[in-house]
Amino acid sequence: MQWRFALKYLTSRKSHSVINIIATVSLLAVVVPVAAMVILLSVFNGFESLVRDLYKAVDADIEITTQGGFDITDESFRAKVAEVQGVEALSFITERQSLLSYRDNRVAVRLRGVDEEYEKVVPIASFTPVGNCVVQLGDIDRLMLAEGVAYELGMYSMAAGDVDIYSLGGGQIGSILPTFAMRSESLDVCGVFVIDQQHATSFALTSLRAANRIFGTENRADRLLVKVASGEQHPRVAELLKSALGEEFDVVLREDKNEGFYAIMRYEKWAIFFVSLLVLIVASLSIVGTVIMLIIEKREEQKTLLSIGADSRFIRGVFVREGLLISGVGGAIGLVIGVVVTLLQYHFGFVKLPNGNFLVENYPVELQPLDLLMIFVVFLLVAFGVSMVATSTMIKENKR
Repeated sequence: MQWRFALKYLTSRKSHSVINIIATVSLLAVVVPVAAMVILLSVFNGFESLVRDLYKAVDADIEITTQGGFDITDESFRAKVAEVQGVEALSFITERQSLLSYRDNRVAVRLRGVDEEYEKVVPIASFTPVGNCVVQLGDIDRLMLAEGVAYELGMYSMAAGDVDIYSLGGGQIGSILPTFAMRSESLDVCGVFVIDQQHATSFALTSLRAANRIFGTENRADRLLVKVASGEQHPRVAELLKSALGEEFDVVLREDKNEGFYAIMRYEKWAIFFVSLLVLIVASLSIVGTVIMLIIEKREEQKTLLSIGADSRFIRGVFVREGLLISGVGGAIGLVIGVVVTLLQYHFGFVKLPNGNFLVENYPVELQPLDLLMIFVVFLLVAFGVSMVATSTMIKENKR
């Protein structure tokens, strides 16, 4: 019954045209912040997904380590891991600090040696816009550089020449000439890949065979990377691996390895949401003026309702619902506009990133249904609160 009265009061002809203007302004005032919240959260989701994808160029779904490393010739161990349900592919890697030198430029990097199965575990090819990701071609070992490393070395062409790699190689450092323990090798650069900012200026790839020569780690690997099969839950596969391998092996998910970074991104998203919510609350205060004007407009109808037995609580409920109708229409329009703008950006990319990028040219966006639901519910709660404030105050004054 209260909803019927609210809808009737909202759509009926007003005696003062200014009330219609105020109601329209109030509706538009909530459309803009709701649409902005949808777009802002979608852009943030897009950047979060982009960064998570970039981490996939470095980290596998699951990483296994143990004290002393792995013997890559131990086929029984590899088979034991491969038999675990949910494991799709495996790759042994070894990684050490090294120095890259090209002409007069030198860069300290984490040099990772990878076996021939690496691309099945880490989709490095998807992040290689220049050259290719084949670091072992028959008897030839090659080098891949992160885009920042290539820039620091001054390599602007794949045909620029070989890069010298220096490492202590695990040898004994002499007390007089420490360079006696230094190992070096020259490798041809086969490609440049785009990764997250953390690794962009300090990461390079080569074959596991070449890394073992440079590091002096014959047939050894530091870590075993695991690709989880599609449709399998990563935490469940990690628990199965822990059970199969025992306590001497550490099994770490990619999300756990970068937990600090993901936590910061979650906090940033909540910060964006609450800042947008503050703007929405301020905009929703315009509903107070609209509801007050409608209460004043319908004073005669209120007297009629009171004469036939309605109480002030019933009348307040009518105008609270009227405020919710106004805000609900505005919120729905805002959601539609936000979703449409986000979808247009997703499909057509009309807003470009300012300085360009190897991987993406447009602002990334991603719609999440839970975000849309959260925005609409929070908005209705805010609208309900401001409508209650307006009606409670005005109805009490009218009874005096």
